[in-house]
Amino acid sequence: MKIVEYTFSRLCFKADVIESLENNDVFIVHTPDGSFRMTKADFYRVFPKIPKTKSYQERGIYHCKYPPQRAMQFLTESVSNHQKKEKRLYMDLIGDEIREKIKEIGLLWHKSEHNPHIDEEIMNHWEGIIETWIKDERMPLIVRKETSKKGQAFRHPSDREIIISDNTFAIWIYGRVLRKEIYSLSQLRDMLSQNKIPMVFMQTAEVREKGKYTKPLGNFSLPEWKLCHIEPIGFNTNKSLEEIDINDLKEHFRKYASPRNMFVLPKEIGYLGELPIFIEEQKYQ
Repeated sequence: MKIVEYTFSRLCFKADVIESLENNDVFIVHTPDGSFRMTKADFYRVFPKIPKTKSYQERGIYHCKYPPQRAMQFLTESVSNHQKKEKRLYMDLIGDEIREKIKEIGLLWHKSEHNPHIDEEIMNHWEGIIETWIKDERMPLIVRKETSKKGQAFRHPSDREIIISDNTFAIWIYGRVLRKEIYSLSQLRDMLSQNKIPMVFMQTAEVREKGKYTKPLGNFSLPEWKLCHIEPIGFNTNKSLEEIDINDLKEHFRKYASPRNMFVLPKEIGYLGELPIFIEEQKYQ
């Protein structure tokens, strides 16, 4: 039996979640009124009209301002009046309607004719190269952390070389994908040794003085686009790079460098690339 859970500001039925389940699979909706647990079969039996609504079928979502009486049989964790008062201290200043509009805009961009199309064969090639790169201990791992040291490199306690960049390396990767350029791992290794892969947005005096990999982005930039990542690539730790486990650095590099984990937005609306609701709609299909 499969169990999936999600949270919403009121009792809400999400079509993409429910329709992916088998009849005996369970979904749990956590709300300020408590948690509601039911199977897909329960949903169709008790709420037969909801799956037929325009909201559920076209927008993929149906929610109730207040839980209907027939839903109370599925309430597994109630919320006391005291807890409700505490929750009111954390006001929802956005609301579900605005969130749904942001989601709709995200889907519009995902399907837009202006959203650059990535060739599947090129995408698969680069995904394979990234995986081979990670496994080859002779290849340095490139990270986006401590970016005040971008362009610099050091030896991790695991003896793997680590290069510090900002978003430059990811932009370079995505630019090659857009141009349908492919390289072998040996070519990339040679390019690194010859300082031909950009690691810094611009070559400052500090970069020239302290950096090992000092090539600036220059003509490789994407002047019309803002590059965004789908899965967050932050470390969520105050540890130094030397203290972070090498496997965590590998996973960071995988998400940071994988073109499948990237999308672009016109710079005019680049700020949307910071909104999780919008980002969710950009997942590669």
